Amino acid sequence: MSCTKSSFSSLRPQLFIFLIFLSAVAATTVWPQAVPSQANIDASAQRRLEETAREVQRQRRIDREIRRLSAALSTEKLTGSTGPVLTRQALAAFSRLRSEGISPEAALVRAARAVDPAAASTKPSHYLRNLFAETSAKITPSILAKLEAGEEPAPAFIIPPYQP
Repeated sequence: MSCTKSSFSSLRPQLFIFLIFLSAVAATTVWPQAVPSQANIDASAQRRLEETAREVQRQRRIDREIRRLSAALSTEKLTGSTGPVLTRQALAAFSRLRSEGISPEAALVRAARAVDPAAASTKPSHYLRNLFAETSAKITPSILAKLEAGEEPAPAFIIPPYQP
């Protein structure tokens, strides 16, 4: 019995060292898996934040263009001294909204809601929609910049005045 007891007592330190080694190996395989998982979560959250920020910026651009368009839905303003400037800015707004995926019809409905619900079917809205349909193919980036500023774009790009 003494032989068995002595061999068992000599195994105890070896077993202890083996268990420490085994736990160290297990820990090294678990830790690297936790770090990429956290990195993936952080990257996913960052992508969601960036996407939300892009959507907010897009919505602000759309709202700004809708305000420009709604200013041109008044017969009094289109026939006044600022009428040509408002018309040019409305054409630029149509162009920008189209690049955001909003059709001229949908843009006019949204602009009319901002001013007066009945304005979407008035003569200024028809004039602006038809004018954009006629001139949209001719709008280049340089002409668009001039239209946004309210300047006369080019001699070849003639915008007929609004007739009530």
